[in-house]
Amino acid sequence: MGWKLSIEGLVRVVDKKTRTGPTVIPGIGAAAVYAADDAFGTLFSVDVPLSGTIQVAVFIDKDDEGIETDLVLFNKEITATADNAAFNPSDADMENFIGTITFATFKNFGSNQGSTAAALGLDYVAPERKIFIQAVTRGAPNIAAGAAPMVSFVIRSDE
Repeated sequence: MGWKLSIEGLVRVVDKKTRTGPTVIPGIGAAAVYAADDAFGTLFSVDVPLSGTIQVAVFIDKDDEGIETDLVLFNKEITATADNAAFNPSDADMENFIGTITFATFKNFGSNQGSTAAALGLDYVAPERKIFIQAVTRGAPNIAAGAAPMVSFVIRSDE
């Protein structure tokens, strides 16, 4: 929370934080063999404030793989890529690109792992109050049934 100078004088600004999820990445094929740069699951969305800043993202790896994964974010729905197919968005889809969050460093907790991307400062405007997400693997995971990964976000907004 802070103060901003405006034409009307000092205006108090209140930052609110929203935590989403955790949301399961849908459509991951059980025991499917992925290759690097494949769509990891299907396109999904997360409800968010109209605008804000993604400060933190968390990846919960229930299958204990620890393989680098990107979340590619868009502010409108894009043409879906099939699970386990090369992710290759069109130029038109890229016009709605917000950014990418990479989970590269994992902490192993025995039977699962977690990764945190912090201090992101990724600003967005989401006209539909949704961020559309495609996970992309950078390795070759093989996920057991019932162990699909989950993601959550901490978002700062004025709403």
